[in-house]
Amino acid sequence: MTTSKSRYLFPLLIGLGIIFGTVVVYLQIHEYEKQLSQSYKNEISRIFEEIIDRREGRLQTISNSIIGFFEGSKEVTPYEFEVFSTRLFDANSELVNISILDDNKTILYSTPHSEMIGKNFDVLFPSHPTQINGINTMNLEFNMSDLRKIIVSVPFDYFISSDTIPSQTFKLILSSPLDNDLRLYEIFVNNGVINTSNVEFSEKELKNSIDVNVKTELYGHTIKKEYVLKYLIWTEIFEPNNTFANLFLIIGVIASGIIPIMIYISNSVLSKKNTELEQIKKSKDEFVTMIIHDLKNPLVPILSVSDILLSNMLGDLNSKQVDRIKMIKSSAMSLQNLIQDLLDSQKAELGKLHLNLSKNNLSEILQNTLNKFKMDMDKKEILVETNIVNDVSCICDKIRIEQVISNLLLNSLDFVSEKIGKISVSLESNNHTAKITIRDNGLGIEKDQLDKLFVKFYQIKNNTIRHYGGSGLGLAVSNEIVALHGGKIWAESDGIGKGSTFFIELPLKE
Repeated sequence: MTTSKSRYLFPLLIGLGIIFGTVVVYLQIHEYEKQLSQSYKNEISRIFEEIIDRREGRLQTISNSIIGFFEGSKEVTPYEFEVFSTRLFDANSELVNISILDDNKTILYSTPHSEMIGKNFDVLFPSHPTQINGINTMNLEFNMSDLRKIIVSVPFDYFISSDTIPSQTFKLILSSPLDNDLRLYEIFVNNGVINTSNVEFSEKELKNSIDVNVKTELYGHTIKKEYVLKYLIWTEIFEPNNTFANLFLIIGVIASGIIPIMIYISNSVLSKKNTELEQIKKSKDEFVTMIIHDLKNPLVPILSVSDILLSNMLGDLNSKQVDRIKMIKSSAMSLQNLIQDLLDSQKAELGKLHLNLSKNNLSEILQNTLNKFKMDMDKKEILVETNIVNDVSCICDKIRIEQVISNLLLNSLDFVSEKIGKISVSLESNNHTAKITIRDNGLGIEKDQLDKLFVKFYQIKNNTIRHYGGSGLGLAVSNEIVALHGGKIWAESDGIGKGSTFFIELPLKE
């Protein structure tokens, strides 16, 4: 009888032990999920606040550029303002309109909606939110020293847009605490399907949402107050995932041989959380991209004023003045190209370097790119030989392929010697591929460094070559562009002092 009881008591104790352990682990996983979800929401809230702060700083930079532009001249002509504002819009495509008002609120300058010039701004846009060309906008007011005012109009998704949220399913509402929580912007994205009206949150979604409230220093011209941005944001990744914990509890109660399954579930949980952490990293990378993008704005007034001065609109310049201004413009354009390389490199890392494909004549692209460097090649007195077959049709992004060819030509131009330098450019094709070859008799490259040329930030480790500088980005970006076309790019050299040859091979898609 005692033996019989022991036979049942031991399995019962084992079963109770497994159940007890399963419940303990279940409660720990459940609590961990809650903490991890809250930590993720806190991190996203912080990133969004930083993004709003950077966007606000960008608007301040834009207004300061405009103020500096007007204060640097006794009288700004419409042509000068058009040149300046065009560059501003090129660097800040999210802007809707820029207006300059006198003390009677009459519009003196307006871009791109020049038809508004001469009209009273408050008469045109008496209510809030303002609608310009079908877009609901915030009208941000900045004071100039002579009582004139700058009105920068931006859309309500300027600060946090759908691209900012690392999820395929989310809801966002931007409301104004100054107007009884008037909804300024709302959007519901559900796996690519977008709805921008009557967005509502369920009780569960409200419980797992975040509030981002930021009081800005941006003065609203229409509301006569500083904007307070109040965001309510929900995304599916904010919700704690208790599926695995519940499944773990059920299986633990039913069976004792659950250890392999528990390991599998734990790995699944960790994998999901790693994915969520990658999404956080992606948001941070996009934040870095935005900072690099902001570096463009200070170059706008430098390039604009340089163009205006060189056009002799403000008076004739002597030869020394022209040379100095050209030097300023050249340095600014070099910095602009470096910033563009940084942006392209960051986009490539985020998988957002996209192509605009169309049918193009590769022969013409190559010849036109060569023509752009003719003046520099003539100045250096180098020999250029070409062997370009005619009418090679290729499905490609014309601008991006020009960028790649320009990087290689500039590289050769830098490393060949004056008067004795030689660059050979050829284009050949068959039924499937086209090959561009750019060969020079410059300094050359050591063979053990050829494979590293297209790595981001890599620079050749050689004292003879080091003084030529470079960011180490041009060839890396070129490699990404060619790879997106389904082609390949590589270099060959017999060593230092024996020149270099770069090859681009592109598929001929019909």
